[in-house]
Amino acid sequence: MKPLVRAVLYGDDEPGLDDPAELYHEASKLHPALAFRQASGLARLGVSEELQAAALHAQRRNSQLPFSPLGEPDHPACSLWTALDRRRSSRTFGDGVIEVAALATILDAAYGLRDGTRRTVPSGGALYPLELYVAARRVERIEAATYRYDPQRHGLELYTRGDPWPALTGACPLDGLVDGGAAAILVRAVFGRTRFKYGQRGYRFALLEAGHAMQNAVLAAAALQVPALPLGGYYDARVDELVGADGVEESVVYALVLGGR
Repeated sequence: MKPLVRAVLYGDDEPGLDDPAELYHEASKLHPALAFRQASGLARLGVSEELQAAALHAQRRNSQLPFSPLGEPDHPACSLWTALDRRRSSRTFGDGVIEVAALATILDAAYGLRDGTRRTVPSGGALYPLELYVAARRVERIEAATYRYDPQRHGLELYTRGDPWPALTGACPLDGLVDGGAAAILVRAVFGRTRFKYGQRGYRFALLEAGHAMQNAVLAAAALQVPALPLGGYYDARVDELVGADGVEESVVYALVLGGR
């Protein structure tokens, strides 16, 4: 990129030679000369029964916590192309309630279970590093609280009681961005689930997978005519605190605000 163009794009604070984004991108590239070192995780996985067992069960669960089954997803009579045409990022949510069936459908589309262990999205090595949390504010028959979505049981495991919306509102740099929302899906990445095998590249895979899951979710919302707003700009530490992520080994990398129909 020519210096003049960089100055126009970035202004006076253009990235320096040690720009973290550029360093990350370079560090996560694959190189033929480093193939042996970059494949060390694959070699460990091939000989470790413990790693193999962990890779097959990418799911936290606490059987002592209250659990709410979501019921069968509600598959609307809507073609893929109609959903693509309908999809819009909504900024007006009103004060409606989102039905449990609609939430169940969106969660299932985003990261639901298929064929016993597979999910609805492509995942590097089928390692599934994501966990979906639901910040429920006005969900039919569901207490206002924060929940963890369990794809294997297709339900919500209680994480913390209490209305999560004040915390979510306080995490948004733009005033009014989540006003009126009925629920939010928070996509938490557990980076170690991919990095143990793919190294720095595993971080890329987690982000790519979050994009796959979010696209599934917004298309399902469009098919159901549920207002939805993908949210990528928030104060990370505050959203991480909402789901108990440390912000280093695990972090919320994407969010989706849903309104009532």
